Amino acid sequence: MCLHGTGETVRARTEHTAPAGPPIPPLSPRPWPKGFRRVVDLSHTISPTMPSWDEEKPVRETVVPPAAPGEFGLYLQRWSMTEHTGTHLDAPGHVIGGGRLVPDIDPSELVAPAAVIDIRARAAEDPDTTVTVDDVHAFERVHGRVPAGAAVLMCSGWSSRWAEGDDRVRGVAEDGSWHFPGFSPEACDFLFSQRAIAGTGVDTLSTDPGCSTDFAAHEVVGRADRWGLESLTGLEQLPPSGAMITVGVLPGLDASGGPSRVLALW
Repeated sequence: MCLHGTGETVRARTEHTAPAGPPIPPLSPRPWPKGFRRVVDLSHTISPTMPSWDEEKPVRETVVPPAAPGEFGLYLQRWSMTEHTGTHLDAPGHVIGGGRLVPDIDPSELVAPAAVIDIRARAAEDPDTTVTVDDVHAFERVHGRVPAGAAVLMCSGWSSRWAEGDDRVRGVAEDGSWHFPGFSPEACDFLFSQRAIAGTGVDTLSTDPGCSTDFAAHEVVGRADRWGLESLTGLEQLPPSGAMITVGVLPGLDASGGPSRVLALW
């Protein structure tokens, strides 16, 4: 936040060279919460050229240019983007009329144990594959029951395509159709009704697979009054179980979703 006139004040101050002071010592390592030793960022950086669901890309404008290297000065940009840009959260009200919006989501719902279901091998052969109820059962046979309040995350390996542009991330075929992995509606229904999870997450553009035309998984998530995360990255770095995620979603007024900084800790 910058008060009116801040830019002029800063520019006036930077016309004079400040006396050199003693070097600032590095920050001491902060104590970790018990049990957490690693933090991984699961978020893509927002940029004007990033892959997206449609052709409406984020727009940025430099309001005040950065100071010269090593100099003190105000730097300020203005961004314009939709609520569902980059790594973001879908609130229930994104797809269900009258559903909860971002400010209605309790903070406790945005901190969740992560269950990572790895379908990379299958996705490499079949881009239309989905997380199924059988996948959930197979996960539980090895890692135990998915806990209530968990975030169930699909690791398909698709985020490795992010730097390759829209067509690769969308999985565009010769006929123009899209193909990338997602959740089956049956798996979503099972996870919400039988496991009481907090939400789902995918490393693709959509909770539904790219070939979907009815967005049935979205509807199941929304009607369950739960959230979905889309366009995650780095899920292959997480253990299948044992990590916690925190979702720092932009809390816009009446927002149907919001760009998010998602962190995993374990």
